[in-house]
Amino acid sequence: MQLRLSSRLIIGVSLIVGLMLSLFIWNNAKLTLDSQKEQLKQYIDDQADILSIALESGLAQNDQLLLDEIIQRLQNNPNIIYAVVYDNQKKVKASFNLKKHQHSHSFDSQTLINKGSVDLNLVIQKNGKHLGEVHLGYSIKNLIKKTRATKILNIAIAIVGLLITILLTALLSFYITRGLRWLEAGARAMEKNDLQFRIPLNSNDEIGNVARSFNALAEHLQQASIKLKSEHNVLESEKRRMETLLNSVNAVVLEIDPISKDFLFVSQEAKKLLGYACEQWLTPGFWEKHLHPDDRDWVVSTINEQLTETGSFSLDYRLRHRSGEYIWIRSIHSLGYDNSQKLHYRGLFLNITQEKKSEQRILYLANHDSLTGLHNRNHFQDQLAHQINYAARFKLEGSLLFIDLDQFKYINDTLGHQSGDKCLISAAQALQSSLREVDFIGRLGGDEFGIILPRTSKEGAQKVAENLLDNLAKQTLFPDKLNITLSASIGITLFPAHGASPSELLARADAAMYTAKRNGRNQAHVYSDEDKELLNMQTKIHWESRIRHALDNDRFILHYQPIVDLRTNHIAHYEALLRMQDEDGSLIYPSEFLEIAERFGLISDIDKWVLNKSIQVQGETRRGREPVTLAVNLSGRHFGNTEFVQLVKDALKKYDADPHALIFEVTETAAVENFAQAKSFIESLRNLGCRFALDDFGMGYSSFQYLKNLPVDMVKIDGNFVRNLHQNHDDRVIVKAMCELARGMHINTVAEFVENEEIRILLQEFGIDYGQGFHIAHPTAHFIQTAMTG
Repeated sequence: MQLRLSSRLIIGVSLIVGLMLSLFIWNNAKLTLDSQKEQLKQYIDDQADILSIALESGLAQNDQLLLDEIIQRLQNNPNIIYAVVYDNQKKVKASFNLKKHQHSHSFDSQTLINKGSVDLNLVIQKNGKHLGEVHLGYSIKNLIKKTRATKILNIAIAIVGLLITILLTALLSFYITRGLRWLEAGARAMEKNDLQFRIPLNSNDEIGNVARSFNALAEHLQQASIKLKSEHNVLESEKRRMETLLNSVNAVVLEIDPISKDFLFVSQEAKKLLGYACEQWLTPGFWEKHLHPDDRDWVVSTINEQLTETGSFSLDYRLRHRSGEYIWIRSIHSLGYDNSQKLHYRGLFLNITQEKKSEQRILYLANHDSLTGLHNRNHFQDQLAHQINYAARFKLEGSLLFIDLDQFKYINDTLGHQSGDKCLISAAQALQSSLREVDFIGRLGGDEFGIILPRTSKEGAQKVAENLLDNLAKQTLFPDKLNITLSASIGITLFPAHGASPSELLARADAAMYTAKRNGRNQAHVYSDEDKELLNMQTKIHWESRIRHALDNDRFILHYQPIVDLRTNHIAHYEALLRMQDEDGSLIYPSEFLEIAERFGLISDIDKWVLNKSIQVQGETRRGREPVTLAVNLSGRHFGNTEFVQLVKDALKKYDADPHALIFEVTETAAVENFAQAKSFIESLRNLGCRFALDDFGMGYSSFQYLKNLPVDMVKIDGNFVRNLHQNHDDRVIVKAMCELARGMHINTVAEFVENEEIRILLQEFGIDYGQGFHIAHPTAHFIQTAMTG
């Protein structure tokens, strides 16, 4: 506004100066006109004197010709309108345009302007004697034109001068206010947050100083703005990163009001957890409304107790999903005060529903058989110990039934493991349906079952056994194939009469069962001291104890037998073979204890030991100079066991072993009989990087049919086809066919039982890839550097 007023003041002053200048030019034009009139008058006077002299002689001598000649000449003058010469008697001596003379006027400014002519009377005298007069009408039109032209010129000059004045005034105003306008533009730019604007003034006056100060301020603000923008971008990036992290965490990040227990903030995962939008979580009372009724009181009470002190705590409880189903969550919280001593209650919600289900499943599997759903051997033995102690304490009697299915091995061998599983399930259901609620049934291993009958005498046990056999006989299996009827042999022992410990009681019940089986099967037998099977069972119990001792005291070891590349004679890998060390240091081979371990439910623990030890050894050699590849035997019982796959993963990670240096060997029979589970199991381990070999290849009746569908890397030709290869033509034909088949399917071949040089040479000729046997190298407790042949 101040700048605008200053500009207007300067323009006003300039216009006044311009008007004064115009007035000055106008007055100057008027003076110029008066000067022209004077000049004209002087000119006419001069012309009159000349004319008087010329007419003086003609009037004096009355020379008419001379007078006419003079008049004629005057008539030729364009500026002379009329001319009349009078003598001293007022008689016209000569003239032209006499009528115009009669309308002439005196010489004044009005005539000059309005009529364009002037009347001039000249008296002609000579020596003081009046000779006459001459009247002239003198035209001043040219003078008027010149005067008007002069006026126009002066007006134009005045206008131009005024315009120039205005222009100069504007330029002066522009120049004088230039600094102020730059300052105003700078102020407007700053108002619009245009901090890049600079005032281009370098003068040393006050405006220049203000401009420099403005530029310095703008530069400072611009740098501050750039810094703030950079910090803002960093904060925005950090915010987006944190939001991404929060939303990618598989947990609900939250903040809770410590007083109302209402949510103040929840991350996007909240919608996935309960199915409610985040906004719904923030409504008052949401948390308590969705607590499980059984959990509400103790959870709220526990949290209120925790709110009295800072720190962290966690709780597991249930919240209701939008679908109405309750899910388990783990609530992990942290309590702390900020600088203003305000309590903050923050934490996480984790969905542990599957974990809880897994825990329940693990607890269930820890006590139950996964196939039949009955109690497993360990749980059964614990319950048996409890019942023995209870009976002894209260002077009661109880019975134990040891049941073994009569035809299970025949079903298993003839129809396969899947049919055997169906048989076991049907038997378990038939047995369980015959019992009281207080009775306790379990699967002891394989086709063996045990039943505890509390407060049951010998006669009561025999009657229960008869009912069990009748119910089993009603179960007809596989009517389209073999039409088998189930039967069993049952051994009966009484407690505490026949034993004070579970192992003793089970051993004697087992002996009684073998007596029933020897007496014709499908019957029950009560234990007596005359049972001849007792000695064998005592031996088995002894072996069970030795196996448990070996597991508990690390008495198992591995020996390694090289498997050699028959083309280069270099060791390709080793097969890990299990041995047990006796107390005297001698080695016990698997054939002596694996069957007993299977019978007493210890085989799974042995398998886990072999797996863990093999992976440990591979990891140790990997950290050494010469890492080795190991082949490890797996039982078909692990097919479909996800726990076993997890054990492999955990061991690989724990010992930093190379999965590509592990080859798992499974028997062909086990793989074919459990084909679907075997295929899935093999693929799971191969996805980790492990390889697979099909052991005892050629012994099954479906080898060639199933080989194309099993994802194995190599086949181990059964030793029965190899040990007599140099002597038996049929074996040579079979081995050669197996080799060609495997090669066509890009599967490597391994020949077992290479026991002489002739066999090794034949295998080389057939194109077998690898060989294994005593002729090549015996198993040892240590790795060897080269394979020994012939």
